[in-house]
This record gives sequence, C-alpha cells and structure tokens, in this order.
Amino acid sequence: MSPTNDTTAPERPLAEINADIRCLFARAEGRLSDAERVRHAKLLQEWAAAIRASVVPAA
Repeated sequence: MSPTNDTTAPERPLAEINADIRCLFARAEGRLSDAERVRHAKLLQEWAAAIRASVVPAA
C-alpha cells in the first residue's frame, strides 16, 4: 500500500485548533454567522485531521 496524507503530522497542535474553535464561539456568543460557520467547518476538518494523525496503530 502507498502512504496517504492522513498519516502526516498536523501543522498545528490539537490544543491550538481547539482554542480557535472556542474563541470563535465565544466571540459569536454562541450564534455563528454564515462566514463563521464556514470557518468552524474548516477548523473541524483541521481538528479531525490532527486527531487522525495522533492515533497510533495497534501492534
């Protein structure tokens, strides 16, 4: 099998991505605009990629 990009290290740490998500909601007071929803979706994709990269395959 050939390696995929899912195994590469994330560009930012999980904690940093999570902080961005929390700040987004804090600034929006829980109600996201359309632009903020797009930003939130991108952050979630980045977060999911970072989670996948942090998983260690079982032996």
